[in-house]
Amino acid sequence: MLPDRQWVGGMVFDESGDVICGGRDGIVALDPHTGETRSILTEVDGKPVIAVNDMEADGRGGFFAGTIDFVSIMEKGEPPAPGAFFHMSAEGDVTVLRRDVFASNGIAFSPCGKWLYHSETSRGIWRYPLADNGLPGAGDLLVSEEDGDGLAVDREGNLWLACWSTGRLMHYSPEGAALQALSFPYPHIVSIAFGASDPTSLYIATGGNEDVRKAGAVLRMKVEVAGLAGARSSLRAMVK
Repeated sequence: MLPDRQWVGGMVFDESGDVICGGRDGIVALDPHTGETRSILTEVDGKPVIAVNDMEADGRGGFFAGTIDFVSIMEKGEPPAPGAFFHMSAEGDVTVLRRDVFASNGIAFSPCGKWLYHSETSRGIWRYPLADNGLPGAGDLLVSEEDGDGLAVDREGNLWLACWSTGRLMHYSPEGAALQALSFPYPHIVSIAFGASDPTSLYIATGGNEDVRKAGAVLRMKVEVAGLAGARSSLRAMVK
């Protein structure tokens, strides 16, 4: 599916059966049965989107996502321009939460639903309180970790963080204290997610580099505390 789509850093399953995919130039809705796509988002703040990275459904029909300047990172070898962290409602309304994100990555929620977590490469994991309308208030830096990428949370509120350039998987308490640091024989740990049918399985996506190109793999690791199930979006007015 989507053989020509670049930089798909995140996906959300929609109640319609479509798959909402990030990537180069924005967000599309993919019908997995026909392969047809429809554009969902190409601009944020009136500016064309270079790429959308990680995404996470909010449990209210919408989702959170972040933009990233992969052109500078991947094609020019330069530091990226600041990106946006934003929310799209089930009706398609976009609320920009931050405009100064270095590299937007993993997004997750606490088990109680009161906190939103956002991994920003070069900074760490941000924690935001969620208001009654589902949007976050002012956040604080819960974990300082310059290497963070994908993010997942278990049922006890512990956070798992993929570390891009060091091939590590970090495990933190809800208060941000380091619990474990696991190393893997891969150049990059890119993304992590708990299994749906077996939430005690943590799936780990790896990546290669110029020296080790064939290092992309999906690993499965058993964990003691089950992970949280992800929600689905419900963008019925937009995807059909």
